[in-house]
Amino acid sequence: MKNVQDIITTLQYKPQFKKLLHNRCIDKLLSTILPAIRRSVKHGYIHNNKLFITITAGLNKYDKDNIINTIKMVLNSPMILQSERFVECSDIEIEDVIVYIDHKPKLPLNLHTTQTHNLKYFERASGNIGIEIKDEKLKELMQSIQDIIKKEKQEEYDT
Repeated sequence: MKNVQDIITTLQYKPQFKKLLHNRCIDKLLSTILPAIRRSVKHGYIHNNKLFITITAGLNKYDKDNIINTIKMVLNSPMILQSERFVECSDIEIEDVIVYIDHKPKLPLNLHTTQTHNLKYFERASGNIGIEIKDEKLKELMQSIQDIIKKEKQEEYDT
């Protein structure tokens, strides 16, 4: 019996699903760059045997060149590319690496938000405390809050 990972691995080597293989190869290639720089990578894709990477504007020229040189080093080294770590990239011909800078900030993804968990917090106070405040306005305000709490507790007990 095959599990999900075996099925996906089998499918990605078929010609009609080569985009899956390209995305896994891009993820493996991006894993070679520094994690601080990798966080600013928005996305990447392969088109006409060129790897295009889009990064945010927070990086400088040195970081951009570092990305290009690191990925080209992996692609030009047959020993690294033929290792088990880069098995997804063995069939893909990448001739050049092009890095674009996007000035829009990278937005976090909220994959799943639900409204089913509406939490309600019930009042646990009973309102049976003494108010010892010398300022009369503040004392009246505290007294009105205490009356509201006592009224809500009384309605809760009546139902």
